[in-house]
Amino acid sequence: MEFPFAHRQRVRYGETDLQGVVYYANYLLFAEVGRVAYLRALDVVYDRDFIAKGLDFTIGEARVRYRVPLRFDEEYDIKVRVGEIRHSSWAFEYAIDRADGVHCAEASTIQVMIDRSTGRATRIPGPLRQLLEREAAHAS
Repeated sequence: MEFPFAHRQRVRYGETDLQGVVYYANYLLFAEVGRVAYLRALDVVYDRDFIAKGLDFTIGEARVRYRVPLRFDEEYDIKVRVGEIRHSSWAFEYAIDRADGVHCAEASTIQVMIDRSTGRATRIPGPLRQLLEREAAHAS
């Protein structure tokens, strides 16, 4: 499966540990940066498309598998694609690769759509579901 979106970043000193290697938990922050950039590229505006409609999403699950360490000042790409779509949740899958193409990590998050007034899971709205389904089809 292909990744239809990539967002380039550079490792900052504060993201590394004493060995100059990216601290393991920061890969989830990288996933968040990629997720937000991908949604923005799809013209999904958080305030307009979620908050104004009484909706939000939370992360129900997050996973990272580490392959090769990223180090201070290296450029890397956060690649993102849509994974499985369910009634009230969908997955984003990520590849975190150094700019020279070396695969450093893969990650996934499951976003759960929630009703802001109740805090309970709710169905993904039709327009968002259609967008996610279209993007998932591009990745396959």
